[in-house]
Amino acid sequence: MELQRRRRSLGLALLVVVFGLVGLVCAWGAANVGSAVFYAGGGALALALGAVLVRDELRPFRFAISEQGVTTRDGLVEWAAIERVVLDEPTPPATSGPHLVLQPGDRVVLKLHDVRQSEDEIVEALRRYAGGRFDNRIARRGDRADFGIVLRGYEQGRVDNLLRRAADALLSGDPAQRARARADLEYADLIVVLRGYDRAQVDAHLRKLHARLGD
Repeated sequence: MELQRRRRSLGLALLVVVFGLVGLVCAWGAANVGSAVFYAGGGALALALGAVLVRDELRPFRFAISEQGVTTRDGLVEWAAIERVVLDEPTPPATSGPHLVLQPGDRVVLKLHDVRQSEDEIVEALRRYAGGRFDNRIARRGDRADFGIVLRGYEQGRVDNLLRRAADALLSGDPAQRARARADLEYADLIVVLRGYDRAQVDAHLRKLHARLGD
């Protein structure tokens, strides 16, 4: 399965380059030195930013999942050299979306939002070719708790991070990791913000998790 890159910002990058060129043209015909410096500085900055964006959008991309292994732009990594392929999400509060990690090395080799194929298509290919090496950690964690958003609720990032550690501890089966996660829940350092998760709902969910970690 050959993945295709999703080019989301090429139009924006070209637009920024055009603005940069316009700024430089305006600097050339400016009425005074101050205006010329202003236009030249803004134009140069926009041109540099646009060039970086264009470079990122047009840089070589290759990613394939096959019976031989995982192919990136750095070449083929054969299945024999891969201990596990993990589909995971970044640690909250990061929101960059699901990504693939190769182990050993915990190397992020693909962010799913960078490609046109859906998560389901990628999961199916990994199940087919990676077999027991594929760890869909997102699915194993189960559905996220659906807390209401209220005034004077718990800060969302801290709650998400706490729940992530508890879920990983439950998956691990490691008594020491479960004990640490249980202690984290017991002494959770949650803060109240203007808009956050409903405190009563979160507290009830944490009590259930605390009990599960002690089983």
